[in-house]
Amino acid sequence: MTHIMVIDINATTSYRIKKLVENVPVEVVSASTVFEAINRANSLQVGLDMIIIDVNLGSEDGYDLIVKLKEINENLMVIIATSLNTRKSFVRAIRVGANDYVLKPFDDEYMKSKLLSHIKSIDEAKSLPNTALKLADALIYNAIKKAIREKHELLIGLILVYNQKTPIHTHNNVRDLSLIKGLSTELKSVVQGDDEVLEHGANSFVIVLHKKSIQAKEGVKAYFSEILESYFINRAVDDFSYDMEFINLPNEIDPSQNALTVLAKRIEKNIN
Repeated sequence: MTHIMVIDINATTSYRIKKLVENVPVEVVSASTVFEAINRANSLQVGLDMIIIDVNLGSEDGYDLIVKLKEINENLMVIIATSLNTRKSFVRAIRVGANDYVLKPFDDEYMKSKLLSHIKSIDEAKSLPNTALKLADALIYNAIKKAIREKHELLIGLILVYNQKTPIHTHNNVRDLSLIKGLSTELKSVVQGDDEVLEHGANSFVIVLHKKSIQAKEGVKAYFSEILESYFINRAVDDFSYDMEFINLPNEIDPSQNALTVLAKRIEKNIN
């Protein structure tokens, strides 16, 4: 059974979620404050598998709550359901390790399909010991192990692409979704050898480049910027933009740090 907590100051959200999964083997509890959510998470006899949270909790910060709950369970599945529709809110979601971002008001069938997909992932992960729920973390972890073993440097990048008019709606719009899928194919076609590109969330990409020194970072950023700009220009797309950051290991951060969190923080700082 999957154990879910809905965290929202509006009790209607919890009621709707319970109705959407009433025929699925899950247990749904609710909370409306940070204190209540942490208390419930600590008091559950079984571990919490998923939270569905509106990060706009009045005077309290839902993003900080996600961090605290992930300290209780680092594999916690995090679904943000909120009306906040900005690049900054989406980048903060990446930074705290959110798995999905759904914009309110959400369509019930759309949300139900999301939930069923995530519940299936949780069930599959439970049946496979030592399987990470987050592919990006696993990819980076393995890349770092390889770099340490072979004693070479490593560049890790995060690219966020979005429709400037509706940044969070990007993954709901058929045309935007098609553009992002096409870009994914384009990015994967330009990496070589052990280098990898992974789709991360609705409209971001993680790039792992082996044997790239810190001196190569600016050239790599320029290279990928040219690919992105050419991709959109060739398709006469003028409403899309992107944010991008790369970091070098081990020169810029310690390999034990969460590279995605560091990258998301840097992109968020650029937006401010």
